[in-house]
Amino acid sequence: MSSVDNWADWILNRRHGGDPAELERTLARVGKIRDRVLANGEVAAGDTLLDVGTGDGLIAFGALAYVGASGRVILSDISHDRLDHARHLANQMDVARQCTFVHASADDLSAIADESVDVITTRSVLAYVEN
Repeated sequence: MSSVDNWADWILNRRHGGDPAELERTLARVGKIRDRVLANGEVAAGDTLLDVGTGDGLIAFGALAYVGASGRVILSDISHDRLDHARHLANQMDVARQCTFVHASADDLSAIADESVDVITTRSVLAYVEN
C-alpha cells in the first residue's frame, strides 16, 4: 500500500506503469504540452508564475527557464504529497529559492495574494473542479 494519496501515487508512480522507458516517453509527450502552455502564457523574465494544480511540477519547473533568475514560481496543489514531492525536486535541482509551495485547491486560491502573479498556468486540472 502506498503512503501517498491515490492521485499523487498515480502521477508519481503508476501513470508510466513503473517502466523507466515509458516514463521517458511520457515526459517527452507532456514536455511538448508544457512548452506550449508556457509559450501561450507569454511568460517573461522577472515574472511570477502561479502553477495551479502543479502535480509533479512539470509546468512550474519548466517555467523557471522563462522567468530567469529574477523570477519566481508558485506551485499550488490540493495534495500535500504532490507538494512535498515537488519541494523535494526543487531542492534536488537547487531551485527552491525561486519556488513557493502553497497547499490550495484550484477553486480556492485565497492563500495567494491578489495581483501578486503575472501569469497563471494549469494543465489537466479544471476537469476535476466541481464549480
